[in-house]
Amino acid sequence: MARILVVDDEAAHRDSLRRIFERAGHEVTVAKDGDEAVVLLGQVPVDIVLTDLVMPRVDGRTVLSTALKLRPEADVVLMTAYGNVENAVAAMRDGAKDFLTKPTRRGELLACVDRLLERQRLMAENRALRAELTRQGVAERPTRHEARGLERLLGSSPAMKTLKQTLAQVATTSATALLIGESGTGKELCARALHELSPRRDGPFVAVNCAALPDSLLEAELFGAEKGAYTGSEDRRLGRFERASGGTLFLDEVSEIPLPMQVKLLRALQEGEIERLGGNAVVPVDVRVVAATQVDLHDRVLAGSFREDLYYRLDVVSMRLPPLRDREGDIGLLANAWLAIHSARHDRRVEGIEPRAQQALLSWSYPGNVRELSHAIERAVVLCPEGSALRFDDLPPVIKQHAGGDATAQESLTFRVGQMTLPQIERAAIDATMLFAQGDKVQAAKLLGVSLRTLYRRLDEKPGVESDDGL
Repeated sequence: MARILVVDDEAAHRDSLRRIFERAGHEVTVAKDGDEAVVLLGQVPVDIVLTDLVMPRVDGRTVLSTALKLRPEADVVLMTAYGNVENAVAAMRDGAKDFLTKPTRRGELLACVDRLLERQRLMAENRALRAELTRQGVAERPTRHEARGLERLLGSSPAMKTLKQTLAQVATTSATALLIGESGTGKELCARALHELSPRRDGPFVAVNCAALPDSLLEAELFGAEKGAYTGSEDRRLGRFERASGGTLFLDEVSEIPLPMQVKLLRALQEGEIERLGGNAVVPVDVRVVAATQVDLHDRVLAGSFREDLYYRLDVVSMRLPPLRDREGDIGLLANAWLAIHSARHDRRVEGIEPRAQQALLSWSYPGNVRELSHAIERAVVLCPEGSALRFDDLPPVIKQHAGGDATAQESLTFRVGQMTLPQIERAAIDATMLFAQGDKVQAAKLLGVSLRTLYRRLDEKPGVESDDGL
């Protein structure tokens, strides 16, 4: 949820924006003109300011300059008619984060807000991690050149030192990189590090989870679509390749791309060009691809589900990310870093970690890796009494049981079938299997006997929603 200040002298447009953002769960304050906005900025805390550019007396650029002074933590977005785009670009040089042309569209508005909130979240995480590194007195410090890309890859174990050195070396080249690692090992963080350390660092970083998109949408997402290419497409849509041009495209779960799409991906990598869905024109793209997978792609090649030529095109430089169980000495550092992050995120005051809880955290094997450790700490922060240290009783049941806790700590996976619908039973089975697999989606999909793509789709559905494909 964001706290948004909407500034517009057109009442109808202002009210429309308020309804859109409130329905999306955001907290909205409105100002009928620039004068009122300047007053509100001194009184109301905000995360995002959405202001019209052209208004009588006090215009949008004045609102921008005021926000930069009074609310430097907030991001400002300008709304402007087509004829004033040059003024909006000039305002962005003065500190605005984005501009939208009027009339604004709901999808564009919400996407803009989501993008800015994600940026703010990452910046907050960076600050918390840097503060935690300083507090821990970690001797290892990245060089000035490496700091921008490696600062979020915490750890001083031999395995992490080797990974960081490899990332720094590979990043300066234009070679396609393949990241191989279990779920939760930080593949996207490594991809971002490769981008930030590369000559493309000032270009866009665009990520796409290939397993989370159905086959019918994947082509349009990757390569874009012309107007009318499919039902409901009213405008030309740029794909991820075009959006990433000049920067880096991160293809997560690349093993899940269906065979027909693999042919088009191979051409894009080899020729540096794509064709939009429904179009005939060849569009050149300048993209460095970083791919990631949890499974052995060579096994997929032998099984006939992954093209051999695409495999060798992706596997120019491959890096294996170490699981947390092989990163001796890093768990304590990561636990304290996540404690700082989640305490700040939930506005909780937690005074460190009790020795028994710390020992339990150190003894667990973390099949879900760093992501599982993060979730365990977040759960404990939420349950921990305000002002106390994080306790053993606040940890997840599976960690407590492994550490010799009460036998009742194991959560029951049973459910009363007679009182549930079939979709609810299916969802309960998925949730139980995810818990058993400790968040490892590849393992859970195997246990359930479904594809990884199907599992992603069912996890995104609301409990009880009917499905055509069973599990």
